[in-house]
Amino acid sequence: MRSFSTRVAALALLPLALAVAHAPGVKATEANEVNVYSYRQPYLITPLFKAFTEQTGIKVNVIFAEKGLIERIAAEGRNSPADVLLTVDVGNLMQAKDAGIGQAIHSAPLEAAIPQAYRDDGGIWWGLTRRARVVYASKERVKPDRITYEDLADPKWRGKICIRSGQHVYNVALIASMLAAHGKDWTETWLKGVKANLARKPAGDDRLQVKGVYAGECDIAVGNTYYMGAMLQNDKEPEQKDWANSVNILFPNTGDRGTHVNISGALVAK
Repeated sequence: MRSFSTRVAALALLPLALAVAHAPGVKATEANEVNVYSYRQPYLITPLFKAFTEQTGIKVNVIFAEKGLIERIAAEGRNSPADVLLTVDVGNLMQAKDAGIGQAIHSAPLEAAIPQAYRDDGGIWWGLTRRARVVYASKERVKPDRITYEDLADPKWRGKICIRSGQHVYNVALIASMLAAHGKDWTETWLKGVKANLARKPAGDDRLQVKGVYAGECDIAVGNTYYMGAMLQNDKEPEQKDWANSVNILFPNTGDRGTHVNISGALVAK
C-alpha cells in the first residue's frame, strides 16, 4: 500500500511542479526549483522529493510544520514563496480552498492517476494517498472480528479504548463522518459514550495507542492503517514490531456504509 501510494504521489507531484514551472511570469531560474509547504512529516516525504529531483532535475525546497501553513500562505499573499501545499487530511484541503490560496490545475496525468472521488471538482486540490481509520484490537482479549464506529460508545468497552486527542484532524474527520451519517444530536451522545469508555486521557500518536493495547492498558485502539506498516518496518525501534504483532486490524462498518477513509493531498498555491 505504501509503495503504491508513493508511486501515485510521485506521478501527481510532477504535473503539479511543472504547472508551477510553466506558469505565466515564472523566471527561468525559478523553473528549476519548487517550494513546498508541507504538513506531511519529513521522514515520509523526503525520499519522494529526492526521487523527484533525480528524475526531473528540479530542486525541492521544503518547509515542514504541523499547523499554520495555510494561514501563513494567506498572510504572505502575493509575496509568498510557496508553490505547492501538502496536507495530511481532506479537512485541510477544504480549508485551503476556502481560504482562496489555491489555483485550479487541469492535467491529463493527474486526472488519469487520481479518481474523481479523490480530487476537487474544480481542480483546486488533488488527493495523493488514502488511509482508513480502523480499530486495532488485542489478539488475546478481543474475540469479535467485526465492529462499527457506533460500537465504540457501547458500555461493554468501558475503560477499554485508547485513542489520540479528539481535536486531532484524523479524529475530527471521523467525527465529521459520524455527523454526516447520524446528525448532531446523535453524534454528541455517541461522543459522550466514547469518552466514558476511554481507558486513559488521550495522548500521543496512533502508534502509542497500539502500544497501550500491547501493554494491557486498553483492549482496542483507534488509528490509521499505515501505522501498522510503519511499526512492522521500524528497525530503529524494534519494540514497535511487538506492538503491531499484538493486535488485529478491524475495519469498522464493512456491513453497511463502509470504513471511514481520509486522504492526504496537495494544491498549487495561487
